[in-house]
Amino acid sequence: MNIQSHLFLLAFLPLVLILWRVSRWLGPLAPRACLLAAGALFCGWSSPLSLLLLGAEGTVSYLLGREIVRRPGRKKPLMALGAALLLAVLAFFKYTGFALSLTPWEGLFTPPGWLAPLGLSFVTFQQILWLRDCYDGRAGEVSPLDYACCVTFFATATCGPITRVAELAPQFREPAPFSWDDLAAGLYCFALGLAKKVLLAGVFAGGADFGFGRAGALSPTDSALTILCYTLQIYFDFSGYCDMAAGMARMMGIALPVNFNSPYKALSIKDFWGRWHITLSGFFRRCVYFPLGGSRRGMAITCRNIMIIFLLSGLWHGAGWGFILWGALHGAAMCLERLAGGKASLPKWLGWLLTFLFVNVAWVFFRADTVGEGLALLGGLFRSGWGLPSPEFAAALPMTALSDALKFLQSILNAGGTGIVYWTPLLAFPAGLALLACPNPLEQAERFRPTAARLALTVVCLAGPALFLSGVDTFIYANF
Repeated sequence: MNIQSHLFLLAFLPLVLILWRVSRWLGPLAPRACLLAAGALFCGWSSPLSLLLLGAEGTVSYLLGREIVRRPGRKKPLMALGAALLLAVLAFFKYTGFALSLTPWEGLFTPPGWLAPLGLSFVTFQQILWLRDCYDGRAGEVSPLDYACCVTFFATATCGPITRVAELAPQFREPAPFSWDDLAAGLYCFALGLAKKVLLAGVFAGGADFGFGRAGALSPTDSALTILCYTLQIYFDFSGYCDMAAGMARMMGIALPVNFNSPYKALSIKDFWGRWHITLSGFFRRCVYFPLGGSRRGMAITCRNIMIIFLLSGLWHGAGWGFILWGALHGAAMCLERLAGGKASLPKWLGWLLTFLFVNVAWVFFRADTVGEGLALLGGLFRSGWGLPSPEFAAALPMTALSDALKFLQSILNAGGTGIVYWTPLLAFPAGLALLACPNPLEQAERFRPTAARLALTVVCLAGPALFLSGVDTFIYANF
């Protein structure tokens, strides 16, 4: 089930919110039973048989975690066994095709997609984090029902954040009292996130698809705007999901870890990774970087460890050389910053500009179908012919409904409407860049106070996207 669908927005979410509150009158187990049923319906909606694998995987990881706590003398092999089993399932579904592409048997076998659990990459890392908590003695008391609710929680199942069971389970066991403030702030945050995804990411997706589909044949201006389109698309797409997830949870009185904190305001690559997909960075730091020695064994080992976690991060995002190159670029930049230490101090504006430009370039390989396509797009920046964007590029930006409206307006104004049709879509760029400087919805929700203006904005952000949902793709991170 997609959270940007009419079914989810108009039926599933309202019903779950009501049952979550009403079911507590039936006893202490009822809210969790309701939540587990909702999670199972959500995760198994498109492929019910995938629940069998998710249930088996969750059972094994839960029991191994309990064994790690019960038998501390055997915790290392048990931890290794659990991580290996979980990663083997992930590798089977996600990397089999990539591995076979490196052999003469390319295309010989395709893993059955109907068996893969929803959000497999996220749920795998969540379960490994559970094993790590058990290993470190930080798991706490978690029942099988608590664990099942955490693994299937609909707000985090698709795209995270990667949560610790020890943080979620107590909130499920003892739901916070109903609060109108939580409901209003959560709905506000959810609405802004939905608008980001549908109205902003959807527009920039059109420009990115147009440009990447014609890499190597674009003007320098169109090449540059294509790169910027994807930078803004993935920002509004992922931050939109994070806002929606946090908003849904807050409406239920549940606090999720912050996963996204205005990353394009970063002044360095280290700062960027302290703001982008924060829970993924935390997972790699705790489960890979620290066990490898972290920064305690000299600069060479530190840089090696940094490169390992960023190469793994690239591979986690997708089975392809572009993802690996993207991870390698970020790892190399982090190593250079580490080597420079405090030796070079840049003005804030220059640090921001260099970071933003680097992130833009790295995203090219993240998005491109092949490394060659990414290089072709970047090569377009060095051609002659800088000028205004092409009319074809401008026409690719608006979604169907807006495009039809602009064409209708043009037909009314005849020749006078040409400029409106061309320039109106291009206004998305200054608007999108301006929004990067605004406080993110999570910050706004923390100090939220109901006002008529916020009510109007919430209504617009809920009603507007509802008109476009049928043509909106799934979240980018849902593919990982």
